[in-house]
Amino acid sequence: MSSLLRRVVPAITVAALATGLGVAAPRAAAVAPEAVVRESGRQADVLELALQLRERQQSLMALNRQADLRERALVGRKAVLAKYGYTGDPDEARAVLPLASYRISAGFGLTGPLWEAEHGGQDFSASTGETIVAVSAGEVTEVAYAGPYGLRTIVTLPDGTEIWYCHQTDASVHTGQQVDVADPVGTVGSTGNSTGPHLHLEVRPPGGNPVDPMDWLRATGLTP
Repeated sequence: MSSLLRRVVPAITVAALATGLGVAAPRAAAVAPEAVVRESGRQADVLELALQLRERQQSLMALNRQADLRERALVGRKAVLAKYGYTGDPDEARAVLPLASYRISAGFGLTGPLWEAEHGGQDFSASTGETIVAVSAGEVTEVAYAGPYGLRTIVTLPDGTEIWYCHQTDASVHTGQQVDVADPVGTVGSTGNSTGPHLHLEVRPPGGNPVDPMDWLRATGLTP
């Protein structure tokens, strides 16, 4: 066999094998598997970041809604407190007046035929049914008829001071209930020893005699 034939035959054989196996002609710059993995990883990272951003946006929107609701609540709370004589920061409110509309009548320490002894509280004349609110936060420790005091609600403050709300037409709280500043406790009436609709308010420090409610209210910064 000539040298030319020896060179041609192997070339023809390789070409035939390649054709029979369906092997395509080599292409330039085939993508390596590790490059595909890296690209897939980048796409996954982008998706994860997008999901995190969406969650943060949703959390921010929820916080904004909560802040808006709190602001609206504070505006409403501030208006309620102002109605009862307190005009400061709602979060700092410690005391309010017991009624929104009233006229000062019989004062603390008076004596006379209307009382068995000295008048132990302050009377606030008001219309029957006028809402009475808690002058300070505490626990309701009594709701009952109490002879000359009529329908009486007692709220005990954290320091043990008792606030008596007397002569009510009805009560809107029950024993054991916690009340906040300016929460309704009842309505003005004329039950018990009374000559007309009014609130008899008493302030009784723990273990002591009643004190002048007007002095107590003024000491909290209020102007009855």
